[in-house]
Amino acid sequence: MRPPTASGAAAGAAAPASGLQGVITSPRRKLAVIDGAVVPLGAPVRDATLSGVSDSLVVLQKDGERDVLLMHPNIDKKPARPAPAK
Repeated sequence: MRPPTASGAAAGAAAPASGLQGVITSPRRKLAVIDGAVVPLGAPVRDATLSGVSDSLVVLQKDGERDVLLMHPNIDKKPARPAPAK
């Protein structure tokens, strides 16, 4: 996987605002792709430590503060509406 700023990136393609490009989870390990680098849970990234990984977000911890990176930061999730009665 190439970082969005690397040569060969599609013209006009924007990087996610958060830098989170993907997550990989299994019962044994959790990884995140941040700024084009694969980062395991507990490893340093962006002068912080990757302290949490879920399906659509990661948590970075630094000096007691948390920074949450969202997979799709521009999408607002809303509960599904019930189907109309037939």
